[in-house]
Amino acid sequence: MIHIRDLEKKFKVGNNLISALRGVDLDIYPADFALVFGPSGCGKTTLMNIIAGIDVPTKGSVKIRNTNIFKLTEDKRGTFRAEKMGIVHQTPYWIKSLTVLGNIALPMIIDGKKKQVAYDHAFNVMKEMKIESFAKQIPTELSGGQQQKVSLARALVCNPWIILADEPTGNLDSTSADEVMAIFDTLNRRFKRTIIMVTHNQAYWDFGTKRIEMKDGLVAKDGNHG
Repeated sequence: MIHIRDLEKKFKVGNNLISALRGVDLDIYPADFALVFGPSGCGKTTLMNIIAGIDVPTKGSVKIRNTNIFKLTEDKRGTFRAEKMGIVHQTPYWIKSLTVLGNIALPMIIDGKKKQVAYDHAFNVMKEMKIESFAKQIPTELSGGQQQKVSLARALVCNPWIILADEPTGNLDSTSADEVMAIFDTLNRRFKRTIIMVTHNQAYWDFGTKRIEMKDGLVAKDGNHG
């Protein structure tokens, strides 16, 4: 599903050229739960941003279901990301004037769906995740764990091919983090969602079907688990 070849990313810092990625090759297949780990500064977030089409690589290709996303225009790449990917950040971002339901429905409305259709579908997603009681609240009124569940519902609302999650439990207490990971686990095992997640927490490694260790801008180890 995701085929990455010879991926390089360089940033100019002052007069210096810094290599964040130095020739990454990687394959991620449908229904993989890929856990990406490694020390700070090894290129994990840069890799995630390039897979999402947010950052543009200096060299190399990213093909998702045979679409080379960097052969698309910036606008078409943005549309591809909105339709085919759900993104969960460590710290969720909200439209503070909208309710939880409105925030979850927003990607569908941006995609051109009628408001009532979007709201109905968003509420159904909330029911599946057992968070429908939050619908009329403002997201910032919720706890960190509750907000992350809402963020995951928003990522799922357009039925994406891939879920990208960058340290989604990093700011949560252990109980909330375990609850969020249980949802990711269900999405992968029961619903066969393809998930790519950055995590530092070794306690969650058993959730992954694939572990990707990064070091100094390279994939140091890439293997299946379980």
